[in-house]
Amino acid sequence: MSSTGAFQYWQRTMVHAGPGTLIRLPGLFSGLGSKKVLLVSDKGLKDVGIVDKVAALFDEQRGPGGVRLAGVFTDTAPDAESGCIDDCLAVARATGADGLLAVGGGSVLDSVKLVKLAMYSGVDSVAQLLKSPVKMMNWPEVQYMGVPHISVPTTAGTGAEVTNGAVIYNKQLGIKHLIVSNYLESDIAVLDAHMTTGLPPMLTAATGMDALTHAVETMGHLNTNHFTLAHAETSAKVILENLPKVVADGSDVLARQAMLNASAMACNSVVNDLGASPVHNFAHAFGAVCHIHHGEANGVLLPVVMEEFPDFYVPVADRLKGVFGVEGEGRDAVLACAAAIRELLVQMGHPLDFARHDIPASKMSEIVAAIAGDPLAAFLPIPMEIIESVCRRVCNWS
Repeated sequence: MSSTGAFQYWQRTMVHAGPGTLIRLPGLFSGLGSKKVLLVSDKGLKDVGIVDKVAALFDEQRGPGGVRLAGVFTDTAPDAESGCIDDCLAVARATGADGLLAVGGGSVLDSVKLVKLAMYSGVDSVAQLLKSPVKMMNWPEVQYMGVPHISVPTTAGTGAEVTNGAVIYNKQLGIKHLIVSNYLESDIAVLDAHMTTGLPPMLTAATGMDALTHAVETMGHLNTNHFTLAHAETSAKVILENLPKVVADGSDVLARQAMLNASAMACNSVVNDLGASPVHNFAHAFGAVCHIHHGEANGVLLPVVMEEFPDFYVPVADRLKGVFGVEGEGRDAVLACAAAIRELLVQMGHPLDFARHDIPASKMSEIVAAIAGDPLAAFLPIPMEIIESVCRRVCNWS
């Protein structure tokens, strides 16, 4: 938001939310003008039957001249890796697909965004789009990309189904790229709680902590606009109420739906006020160097970063304590919020550190370099003493 109070708020994705909304997919693609859809997912979802369940909808509902699947691609890498995106792009072109359906977690959803951008840009490899750590394109420089695009999240964490940003891992360079562009987001997001009921408790907790971190870090921006703040604060409250429920009982469809809705709102707040995000800065680095699940990384790091870097959150302490229901002023309120988050982690059985990953202290320099080189560091370079103290705590280094 500018010093005059002026701001831009972008939310183009239509949301179809509710248990059972998955059945609308063929009709939604038809409405978008697509005839041949490439279904993109991952092997894990293929193995548990999710991919076949979605594919069957097109067989059951396709009428004369209707929508059909052009193909299925399930070789998406866990970190939205550029080589796998190129493979998917090749399949899309070889099958003549005119629409893209992303079914999965954040890696699948972000990968499909880059497939769409590559199709729009006419490039043979996404490497041609990854010339710098951060790529940002805005309307009118970029227009509607002309590829019907629907996303179905199977986790309630990233919120990538409604956002115009993507994080892509460049395996050759060993870094993550941040791409933000108008029209990169899905045309439609289908939030169906039935798609998340099979998620194990640990992954449910970890992905939920990713969503909570999105909300908390956006609330940490003192001058964020009212639209963004409304999504951030509401999503945080919904997550705090429902995340323990879905970890304890994965079949609680209403709580699962609430988490999907909150996840979408939380990440939408992020892309509409993209800025200083120290927890995600750390999480990206630990993901790239140590291959720690992004949600787990955020869950472990969130309270520790708040405790080691409280000055970042003190200006919004009243905002935070109102969400977490704690007492105190300034620094004390921030620390109380961190304590409440740690209690939530304990309640869910979520790790409090990275001890189970056995990260050697010799990795410190590589992790520090990844933190300093992450695109988010451009918004707020984290002081070295804080980087080291956070790393030592989460890695249990003496």
